Amino acid sequence: MAVDEQDNDVEGLRGNGSISVTLSDPDVLDCPICLEHLSVPVFQCENGHIACASCCIKIANKCPSCCWPIGYNRCRAIEKVLESVKVSCMNKSYGCKEVLSYSKKTVHENTCIYVPCSCPFRGCDFVGAATKVYAHFSDKHASSAVHMLFNAVHPIFIEKHRRYQILQMSTKDVLFIINHASDRVGSSVNIICVGPAMQKRRFMYEIVATDGESTFKLESVAESVPNWSENTPLKKYLLVPRDIVNCGARLKLDVFIKERECIGSGSTT
Repeated sequence: MAVDEQDNDVEGLRGNGSISVTLSDPDVLDCPICLEHLSVPVFQCENGHIACASCCIKIANKCPSCCWPIGYNRCRAIEKVLESVKVSCMNKSYGCKEVLSYSKKTVHENTCIYVPCSCPFRGCDFVGAATKVYAHFSDKHASSAVHMLFNAVHPIFIEKHRRYQILQMSTKDVLFIINHASDRVGSSVNIICVGPAMQKRRFMYEIVATDGESTFKLESVAESVPNWSENTPLKKYLLVPRDIVNCGARLKLDVFIKERECIGSGSTT
């Protein structure tokens, strides 16, 4: 059985053939309590109300609809439907061709590499998969970025009042952004990666600021952000004291980025 959520078509096997029906309300396959997609196991109370496993724990095994116990009897009928239903990834229009069981839809979409990302260039409204954004940026906005290589230190100069600097990697299709915020104390800087929040690729970076006498350094993992804006709040960041920033008209940073071991992989790139 397969579902295309664009038109709610459902297909299923019947013997050696197939059937096609219309699912008028796709929410029937969601948990009525948390409203997330149902996944096996699914439980039901004596009156037939259903709930996912995590909600049964949260409601202390008491059905919110009728107050009967819930979390002890499986709803095999719904479980069979969930196991037979096949759905397209919500990122189908951005290039994902995965067709998977309904119960695994959420897990897949949390790590799908085709999650739509926004072009970081100011005023550009291009949206697409991370690789498409990189190709678009390379074609339309390459002159606005600093071009870098992995595993090499690059000096980056940022004007005191500039909020960010885009970094384009020359050997792999990845964009990074140096976030920069300044105040009376000094300058706060960090680096994010333009990409799906749960992507398997992870990047380590190092930022160093020095005036020849004092050195300030941050080593961290670049957070992946699909839809970045210059007003995105900084989380982990390096605070460069105002005295060092005031040594010149621009803030000088030595930046180093490398790709670390991928999640779920036994190798390092």
